[in-house]
Amino acid sequence: MDEFVRELENEVQIAVLSAFGLMYGARLLWLRSLRNPMEKATPKGSVRKGVLLSFGSVFTPWSMESTRKHLAVWVEFALFHIAVGIAIGATFVHPYAPQVLTDPVVYVLTAFLAIGVLAGLLRARRRMARPEMRAISTPDDYFSISIVTIYFATAIWGLVTDSNWGLTAYFGLTAFLLLYVPWSKISHYLYMPFTRFYFGFLFGRRGVTAPASAGRYN
Repeated sequence: MDEFVRELENEVQIAVLSAFGLMYGARLLWLRSLRNPMEKATPKGSVRKGVLLSFGSVFTPWSMESTRKHLAVWVEFALFHIAVGIAIGATFVHPYAPQVLTDPVVYVLTAFLAIGVLAGLLRARRRMARPEMRAISTPDDYFSISIVTIYFATAIWGLVTDSNWGLTAYFGLTAFLLLYVPWSKISHYLYMPFTRFYFGFLFGRRGVTAPASAGRYN
């Protein structure tokens, strides 16, 4: 069993990461092959400012009306994605730098992962409970949020117990997700830099950007 876990952490992970990289490389080449939308409006503002504000708005919830009105949802979004980063990052730390995972570090990571589980459950509940969300949801939406939430739980199991069964579940699900993600809606993050850039470019060029402090909470 120990040997099987080591293979999951090393050979299997390297193989699926390679496949993951190839799939995303092909997707990026496809994106690069698309023609850029034509912009015919007369330039009136700063493209650079527009792009910076577009990317920065992700980290400044007070700059967007939707997040000002639903700040709790933004906090949930942020904590969920922090847990994603921790769960993925730990798959590299555990096999190659296990000395970093001291008890205090594991406790902190586990706390964020547990919050991620809660956030995942809240996101799934909202998607099922709200009619407008159900109307635009596909089976992949439900499966994706469910499998990532389960992934957080296996990360907690593997990191806290450091047992063969926990690590097998954790790294086995990691391998599955690396192969599944490029074909699912989880891959939306690949398009985020492109959409953020174009959004900022378009509205920055048109001079309709607003200071990031606009609408800040008092």
